[in-house]
Amino acid sequence: MSHYILNGRDPKSTDAVTWQRWYESADRVVARTQIGPDIVISTVFVGLDLGCDPDRPLVFETEVMEAGVASVDARRVRYATWVEAERGHAKIVSEYHGT
Repeated sequence: MSHYILNGRDPKSTDAVTWQRWYESADRVVARTQIGPDIVISTVFVGLDLGCDPDRPLVFETEVMEAGVASVDARRVRYATWVEAERGHAKIVSEYHGT
């Protein structure tokens, strides 16, 4: 599995030890939106390539967490860049707001 840290908002490939040290104290949140009392939409930099294309690592993830829904069933969308993650987060939030 490939490991990444953020250099500003840009993912940078690194080794597992460096990633782990960085991950422990890094601010990885791209966006977080509370939708009513029971739904949270969270977009973060995970720093692990969750995709299948080595030329386009998917290192950001949006997760829709709903009360009463197990995390394994949560809606997830993955992205390669910070900008894509911001846009994806906004799109999902708009779907829940019905705009």
